[in-house]
Amino acid sequence: MKIFVLESDKALQDSIDTCLNNCRLKITIRKAYDKQELFNEASHMDEYALFALNLKNPADARTLDFIRENGGFAPVLLILEPMQDPLMLKTLYYLGYNDVIIKPFYVEEMVFRIYKLCDIWNNDVFFLRNGMYFDCKQGMFITKDEPILLGRKESLLLKCLFLKSPHVVTWNEIISFVYHNEIITQERIRALVKQLRSKLPLDCIKTVNGKGYQIMSTL
Repeated sequence: MKIFVLESDKALQDSIDTCLNNCRLKITIRKAYDKQELFNEASHMDEYALFALNLKNPADARTLDFIRENGGFAPVLLILEPMQDPLMLKTLYYLGYNDVIIKPFYVEEMVFRIYKLCDIWNNDVFFLRNGMYFDCKQGMFITKDEPILLGRKESLLLKCLFLKSPHVVTWNEIISFVYHNEIITQERIRALVKQLRSKLPLDCIKTVNGKGYQIMSTL
């Protein structure tokens, strides 16, 4: 997955990059500090899953039109400097920007908006920092040596843990997500967790006593 970020603030660019890639998402960020760099990408617009742009004159639709006319149909997130006229937001949405975020903001807020715009919430591939990744659709945990085939419920449990990371997945959430609200004992869930742990090549599932399980935050 590849996104284009036009932002003159280098520190903010680096923070966005760090935050995104600390969330086990394998995202390539094309960092640009000048609008001309965007124009230079004319033949590659269709390669991007999102454009995050800080424009000097966001009400001028020519930059957005340029992206669309050159095959860039991905969502556009507009980064705005502090505004004196909130009514300008109506104009910006009317022009066709998919979302707007106004400085100052927590970088996590921008990351969550990127999640939403790129529909990452429903992603079925989860990357770890050590190069391993989990492909839920294929039911495979991919390592440098060989892929590990997981059962359906093992895959659903691991996906549930990744989706909720870094938070704890409760017993009830596992029952809902993995077993579709069947009547299930905690012993059966423990057995599934033990079975999954035995297949994985690293210790990545932590037991949280009295609550449930979570993915280790150090991965």
